Amino acid sequence: MSGGREAGGRNGGAGGFFSPDRAAARDYTWGGPVTWPRLLLRIALCGAMLAGVDWVVTRTLVPAATYEHDYRLPLELPTASLADFVASINAASLTPQGGPIVTFLGASPTWGYRIQDPADTFPAAFQSTGASAGWPNRTYNLASNGQFLSDEYFIAKGLIDDADVVFVQLTYHTFNPTTRGKLVVRYPEIPQLLGVDVPADEAALLGVKPTAADTASRIDTAMSRYWLLWRERDALDRRLFGGKPRDLLVGATGVARSSLTSLPVDAQSGGNLGSLDDLPPAQRMIAISRYAEDSQFVLSPDDSEMVFLRKLVKLIADHGKTAVFFLSPLNRQIIDDYELIAPEQYAANVAVMRSAVEPGGFPFIDPNAGNDFMAAEYFSDISHTTDEGGKVFGARLFRDTWSYLGASKP
Repeated sequence: MSGGREAGGRNGGAGGFFSPDRAAARDYTWGGPVTWPRLLLRIALCGAMLAGVDWVVTRTLVPAATYEHDYRLPLELPTASLADFVASINAASLTPQGGPIVTFLGASPTWGYRIQDPADTFPAAFQSTGASAGWPNRTYNLASNGQFLSDEYFIAKGLIDDADVVFVQLTYHTFNPTTRGKLVVRYPEIPQLLGVDVPADEAALLGVKPTAADTASRIDTAMSRYWLLWRERDALDRRLFGGKPRDLLVGATGVARSSLTSLPVDAQSGGNLGSLDDLPPAQRMIAISRYAEDSQFVLSPDDSEMVFLRKLVKLIADHGKTAVFFLSPLNRQIIDDYELIAPEQYAANVAVMRSAVEPGGFPFIDPNAGNDFMAAEYFSDISHTTDEGGKVFGARLFRDTWSYLGASKP
């Protein structure tokens, strides 16, 4: 009996193999007893493994240096690289070498939807024109297709301390709520990706919870800011697996879909079906008619685009930054020939936009007013330029603003 008790004691009592006592557990625990040094070593090993995974992920993403050379955000998942792009601007702001930092915010015209060479987009042409005039500058194209002013506002909040000059492109037809499909924001993930707070009044406009009131969002924001793998999880899911793991998770749990917004094809085109020169006559008329419908509206000062335009003006003014607001160029020849926009209504709507900008002390540029508009040969459709048109308008932006910016005359 005593021998049995001793055997039982050594094995943790009856059934000791399955429920050993603390002393006997050492015989079954891999690596011996857990001590503080062992625990810290295991934590360090896990951290090293995660760092290694992050390093591997980094090799599949855009190198940091790429952001400095006519870079523009991806077409399908524009926000996939946004956090790293903004981080690269922050890093650039730490040194004055290279001249002032100029950021362009906007939608498909500034992104360059019909422009093949990124070096021909408005921001790139602006930068090269300034450099040729003896005004070195570091210009970044933060536009993406389908952006609303709410998206531009939250991007500006994320980089306002780093930018010296902010160019804000306004898209005429997206001031029409019908064109936006009643949406207030296109990319609701931007505040979270950039670690930007969403106060109660802005959250009410967007129909989301205030950031400060959402603990889970705070944790996610912190993880996205410091952990690359977590921040890029949705982009990697779509790139490597076509989004199937995320879709399966949604189907099984009902958890919200990917935090990255995949832009629909019609939104990618900015409301145009294709290059007008390439369309058959029937489809050409469809594209023209659609734009006419999108452009017939009376702009309300209470429209969400106007609300965020005023917020954007105030944000830039409060930080003492230099800014230029401009309407994207339109193909006036087609607009006038087909009477797509009533001149009186256009002037009235633009006056409402101008009334929100100029009180902040910023210039407002309308390249479509009067007779000094761009020729039809520079457009591929109604609201997007060709490569040559992008170069012409980017150079024009510098010529129109060099004195205000304190730059050298071109």
